[in-house]
Amino acid sequence: MKTFLIILLFCSVANSLTLSDIRTEARLLSSDYQGTRQRYTDAQITNWINEGQRLADVFALCNYQMTSFDLAAGSTYYNLPTDYIMTRRVTSDLQVLPERSPASLDSRSAEWESQTGEPTYYFTKFSSRASIGFVPVPAVVGDTTTINVEYIGYSDVLSSDSDIPFDSIVEFTGFHHILSYFAAYKMNLIDGRVEIAGMFLQQYNTFLKEMQMKCVERPNYLPGLQPKK
Repeated sequence: MKTFLIILLFCSVANSLTLSDIRTEARLLSSDYQGTRQRYTDAQITNWINEGQRLADVFALCNYQMTSFDLAAGSTYYNLPTDYIMTRRVTSDLQVLPERSPASLDSRSAEWESQTGEPTYYFTKFSSRASIGFVPVPAVVGDTTTINVEYIGYSDVLSSDSDIPFDSIVEFTGFHHILSYFAAYKMNLIDGRVEIAGMFLQQYNTFLKEMQMKCVERPNYLPGLQPKK
């Protein structure tokens, strides 16, 4: 147990880790580092690491992204990026657009889908959740604007040994090691070491909650703070 705790502390050092580093740590935590006698392939462990990263993206909602595009006359719907999770803020020519649900728009006017002009609202197309719409719909070039969509997205999939988790965002460096915990949870669970697997899952969830808290509260982000005179 003492050796296990030493390894656990080793994995908690807040240094930037690559995919290769995380795989190595996952093997150490699962006693799967015996040279050619390894039980799991790099591809298997990489898949579990990416699964842990994807779950972290969905739970913590910390990976802020932005996409921009110009509206086209006569077009209502526009596809969102493939890494899209949820929208944070939308602007039209740098003016903030409020979101409205289709039900809310229905209550305002039965003809909202045919209204034309410069957009004043946006809505999410819930049938796919992969596109965004604007009301009114631009009918002529004079109604078109440039749209900026700030959104929360998935991190890039890790594939090369030198890849760094969470899109290499420095703010998340201290949480790279949690992906080795998630992979170790999977490996130990398959090996039948259910209690140890549960410990690694608990560690993963604990740090994931801390990641979410720091992302939301941003304790080191103090815009407008005036120094004392």
